[in-house]
Amino acid sequence: MFIPQLPDILDRRALYSGNAPLNNSSDSSGFSLDTGGMASFFGGEVAVTAMTTIHLDPTRRWLGWYNSPGTYEVARRYGRVSDSKLLEGLFPGVPTDLATLLGLEGLKGTKYIGAHNGTILEETGPFSALLMKHSVDHLRMVEIPGRKTQPIAVTITELEHPPNNQAVLRTPIYPPIVAGIPILASVGTAVACGVFQDWFSFSLIVFGIIVNGISCTVIGAGEFVFQYPNPRVDVPGDGILVSDKDREIIVLMGSGDAVNSITLGSANLRFRWRYWIKWCAILLVFQLIVQILLIPQGTLFGQIMFIGSLAVSWAYNLWLCSIDKESIQGDVFVRGVLRSPRFWRYNLGTRTSAVVFMLLTLKPKDPGKILNMLIPNDTTEWLKFKDDILSRIRTNQALRFETSILDTLAPGQDKGLMELLYSDAEAAYEGYLHHLSRSATKGTSL
Repeated sequence: MFIPQLPDILDRRALYSGNAPLNNSSDSSGFSLDTGGMASFFGGEVAVTAMTTIHLDPTRRWLGWYNSPGTYEVARRYGRVSDSKLLEGLFPGVPTDLATLLGLEGLKGTKYIGAHNGTILEETGPFSALLMKHSVDHLRMVEIPGRKTQPIAVTITELEHPPNNQAVLRTPIYPPIVAGIPILASVGTAVACGVFQDWFSFSLIVFGIIVNGISCTVIGAGEFVFQYPNPRVDVPGDGILVSDKDREIIVLMGSGDAVNSITLGSANLRFRWRYWIKWCAILLVFQLIVQILLIPQGTLFGQIMFIGSLAVSWAYNLWLCSIDKESIQGDVFVRGVLRSPRFWRYNLGTRTSAVVFMLLTLKPKDPGKILNMLIPNDTTEWLKFKDDILSRIRTNQALRFETSILDTLAPGQDKGLMELLYSDAEAAYEGYLHHLSRSATKGTSL
């Protein structure tokens, strides 16, 4: 059975109906705003996005007492969470993936290369993408002197503490006093309707306040829970995340648990009051139907007050949507799950120096494999350079080269290119020594 989408039907309705307000008659009761169309216009996607912030900020659960627009779309999205056959029939085809509600469905992590276990993941989970964004947005970068062509940032992450599995991720997003704006607007417009004895508009605004408040309280009981698979054997999980798009390399140093939480971690919504969400969804749909049917019975002043309460609430929801949820989720993940690891972030002028710096820091089991994956160049000059670098890394020798090394080049090899490559390696080595001195004191802990 085909059930038409209510917002689509409402969008076809005129924004106002009845006689024009500007006429010679002093009686304006013939003019009636079609607030059903307005309720659909102040739509649902903004309301749904605003509602999802409840799962990150625990205080928002108790601050939803205002007449909010977009109730049908909220009911449509959250109604499928309740596992109700009635709501599945009422809202067919709506995805039930809770990652969609959390805004994580579009986040794809970067490539991961293990340093000791040979693991290679072409694509990781959303929390590696959040860690990458957190590194770019929040960490201070130290410049490593050297040649510059295409700079690459290298972030060293020392995962000192075991991650917190099944962690509930929550953090204050904004001062609770901000929520007083739509609450006061809704209460004020309801009082104004009562003063002028428009009890239809008064009742509908109050009904909207109560329904939205109850919905925020019930839906807000859902917890944003992080989880990851535990490795069968506790082995070092050292490895790297590589993003060619962002020109970023993140070196992960820690246990297998800690690295798994970044590369394979996922999040879900755990609802304690799942049964009551069904009734909230039904109540939200009922609210919209009642408003469509009864608000034309109110006076023009009452209808304007009703629309005014929706407009202020819509602006508040729009402001909530403008908050960078990915940045907040990344910060909560770093603090709540990774338990504030230590970070060091460096900027190296060339890809060669960045990769050599990473190998010196990571000390992988097979540095040649990772070197060839990140720098696949296989000309005679590059092969000689790689052999020289790898031999010194494996034997813990300093990467300092005398000019006499250029005399050992075979005929036809580009002496100028080799000189540049060796200078990149020396810059990476000097940066590595600088990092050792910094890490002996402290890093950036968030």
